[in-house]
Amino acid sequence: MFNRSRGVAPKPQQKHAAASGSNPDHRTTGYKPLLTRPTLSARLHAFFARKDQHNPGIRSLVIGVWLRSLVGLTLIAILATSTYFIIHSMLTINESSGTIVNISGRQRMLSQRGALFALELASSEKQAAQENAREELQKVVDLMLSSHLGLTQGSQEMGLPDTMSETMRKLYFGKPDQLDSQVKRYLDEINALIRDSRTGTVNYSNPHLQYILTAAPDRLLKTLNAAVKQYETEAGEQIQNAIRYEMLVYLVTLLTLLLEALLIYRPLVNRVRSTTENLVRQQEFSDSVINTSQALIIGLDKQGKVSLFNAYSQALSGYHEDAVIGRDFLDTFIPPDKRQQMRELHANLFTDKSSQRFEAPLLTVNGKTLIVEWSKTSLFDPVTRQPTLLLATGIDITLRKKTEFALKAALKQTKALSARLREEVAHAAVLQRALLPPPDITLPGLQGLACLTTSTEVGGDYYDYYAVGDYYSVFLVGDVSGHGVAAGTLVSAAKMGVHQLASRGETDPALMLEHLNAALLTASHESMFMTMVCCCLDSRTGNLRVANAGHAFPYLWMAAEQEWGMIEAEGLPLGRVQLPQYTTQSFDMEPGDRLFLYTDGILEEENVSAEAFGYERLEGLLYETGNSPLQQAHETLFNSLKAFSGQEHFHDDVTLMMVEHTERVTAIAVEEPVGLQAVASQELRQIDAATLLGQPGALAEHTARQYVVLTCHEGQVDDLLIPMCRFGIRRILPEDQPFLRELGWQNLLRQHQLTLTDDIYQWLPNPALHREWVLHHSDDKAFIIQEIGSLLAESAQVPEEVQDVVLLMSDELLENSLYGAPRNDQGAPRFVKGGRRQVGAEEGIRITLSQDTSRLGLMVTDHWGTLTPSTFLNRLFLNAAHQGIEAGVGGAGMYLMWRTCDYLQIRVLPNRKTQVTLLWSLAHLPDPETDSGFQFLYHNDLDERVANDELNQFETNHGDDKQATIKGNENEYESEYEYA
Repeated sequence: MFNRSRGVAPKPQQKHAAASGSNPDHRTTGYKPLLTRPTLSARLHAFFARKDQHNPGIRSLVIGVWLRSLVGLTLIAILATSTYFIIHSMLTINESSGTIVNISGRQRMLSQRGALFALELASSEKQAAQENAREELQKVVDLMLSSHLGLTQGSQEMGLPDTMSETMRKLYFGKPDQLDSQVKRYLDEINALIRDSRTGTVNYSNPHLQYILTAAPDRLLKTLNAAVKQYETEAGEQIQNAIRYEMLVYLVTLLTLLLEALLIYRPLVNRVRSTTENLVRQQEFSDSVINTSQALIIGLDKQGKVSLFNAYSQALSGYHEDAVIGRDFLDTFIPPDKRQQMRELHANLFTDKSSQRFEAPLLTVNGKTLIVEWSKTSLFDPVTRQPTLLLATGIDITLRKKTEFALKAALKQTKALSARLREEVAHAAVLQRALLPPPDITLPGLQGLACLTTSTEVGGDYYDYYAVGDYYSVFLVGDVSGHGVAAGTLVSAAKMGVHQLASRGETDPALMLEHLNAALLTASHESMFMTMVCCCLDSRTGNLRVANAGHAFPYLWMAAEQEWGMIEAEGLPLGRVQLPQYTTQSFDMEPGDRLFLYTDGILEEENVSAEAFGYERLEGLLYETGNSPLQQAHETLFNSLKAFSGQEHFHDDVTLMMVEHTERVTAIAVEEPVGLQAVASQELRQIDAATLLGQPGALAEHTARQYVVLTCHEGQVDDLLIPMCRFGIRRILPEDQPFLRELGWQNLLRQHQLTLTDDIYQWLPNPALHREWVLHHSDDKAFIIQEIGSLLAESAQVPEEVQDVVLLMSDELLENSLYGAPRNDQGAPRFVKGGRRQVGAEEGIRITLSQDTSRLGLMVTDHWGTLTPSTFLNRLFLNAAHQGIEAGVGGAGMYLMWRTCDYLQIRVLPNRKTQVTLLWSLAHLPDPETDSGFQFLYHNDLDERVANDELNQFETNHGDDKQATIKGNENEYESEYEYA
């Protein structure tokens, strides 16, 4: 039945795997990340933040200068380094090129030297000369070979590169020159010549000598010359490239210096100028603020000398700035008895050991002492970070101090008044508690328990209950939108309204709410209103009627199903609008069923986590305690709420009411009298028709007509109407009518006794059909009559003729109630008959239809109470004389009611209530020719005794001419009231 939210299981905590070499994420490995080295800009900001933390303008300027200067210097350093490397490269190129050219030229020289020593080896005859020639040739071979290898493969010792240009590679290894092959063959030929010289004599015909002397010089020398020339050419090109690079770097350097001047130093100069101007403006602004401030601003150095004295200080103290600058502040402005204390305070102020705010006296130039509240600010040296100036700001609080003394005296008086007010509030709380009925509820067919706890001494919650007659149990719970005395006022007004409803036996919840709404509209103040739920249980049938005025929906426990159901009845809160138009819902309760009413305080109570108690917890507890005793259920609910909130007292008023339908209450049997002449009480006067007609003086002049019952036989009523009008008798019962004996003679006789139950319930205590309708608009009449017709048509026990009569009487009765209001001050009807209008709650117009196996009842109730016995009797008399249906006379409606029903009863509480009840027997059809009994019960404070002048007036008008009598009485009574 209820929408219960399911709890969500918490998610398992994510587990991190162990760190591994493949997982660099420190968040999952558990290792801390490596510290990154801060940038230069960040370190500069941190450094100057420590140096100039009290002057952000200077700090920003210095940081800007440093950063821009570093950028310029860095660019210059880069360009200088580039120039160095270019020059170094040029020198390296020159050195390498010279070495290559020298070695290449030496190869050419060595080739010629080899030819020379080869010729000497061949021409020498001496052994020593030949040996010397061989040694020289060997040196030529070794040096030429090492040089060749250095030129082709590179050599660090010789300073030769290991790369060569494409042209040189082609010259050494490509065709047709193949210098590499020529050099190697040349060296091979020399080595062969040396070997030949060691084995024998070398002559000019030796082929190796011939190659060295003839073939080699011709080709080898030309190729070596070409290599030397190529090396010289390439060296020159490299030098030209280096020169071009140097020129480019030179131009870049000039451009960089120009850009530094435009982009770095010019903005830097502008910023310095702008910052300087801002500092000057700030200084001027500070001086202006200091001199225009409505507070004392005084600057003191470490020795306590005055170095700053603003204009307000001058105006307040009377000293001119020139007179106090350089003077000791304490000796000038502090009273002698306070100077030592202030010197210690001054020393602590510079060491920052004292409070930032303090009060001290101040002497003016004319000797007047002021009380000043000081707050201090220390100014620090930008280099040493030591305090150099104490800036004291003061506010003259002399007037405030005087006001404080006055407020303390007033506070003392207020506390005394508050204590008295608390006593009165406590007394009001006691009175409010006294307004509530006992918590243990005992009503017809109903047992219950109500508990109320307030968040303040005077709460805004309210509960009440009362019984109507022997069968009806009325109970309700309300909640005012607020707390305190104002809410208690509305509760008191509601209690007064409920007392009025209980006094008149009201059982319709919707009508009760409309009555209370009208009462609270006059009592409510500001935006306060009241919610309420009203319930009424008919203990005979278990029929439960519920109406709601914006209150929390009640719960109904169905014991047989072991289920709680929410009664979703809606309506506007009390005290908000004039015509809220509440509706009543009906339910059936069986013995053992329960009803739970509560206020929203239990739902809105919060715990320490600001979580509301809510419907889900409440419904869970209701199911838990569904079969528990009422006392135990209440204790469980309150203990659970206290445990949830964690405190004994709640933030809002909390009211709980739980009632249980314990049993069906059966109708009380009416004891039949021994004889028809028995009376209900000693004060009742029963007189028969013969006595009234034969002995008119038998009825004493001052007998209360409320206690006079006239008895007669069939066919005598018409003749008795004139004496009844004359003597004011308004109760007549035909003795020989079977239906009246069925109703119970004693019960009929004691109808003058006022009860809290509607009259229809006395005659139909256990109805099989029972419906009631409340009118909110005149248009509701047609709908209600249609509903009555449908209900009667469905009943097999009600004859069609009776149905027609009931519908006719329903229309007549409702019409009378709709327009039966008292006349206004001008004597005109308040409501025009036949017009459409809203029906106010205070009118209380309702119609009730009830039926059992033997009789049918129709009852209409309103709160006008304007119908009088004299008007009623005259209407019957006029229509019985066939005069009531004439134009302009009217009154036929009441006559028809009497003639078409089996018993008519009218009960009037003057200006409070009118209730008309018509009864029909289902054993026979209606017979207008048969005399029916009627009783008009008029409950006023004076018992409505008949006055002598009224009797005399009637006797004067009475004569042989009936028409004259009719007209005389008509004029008399219509001048006072007009009901139908």
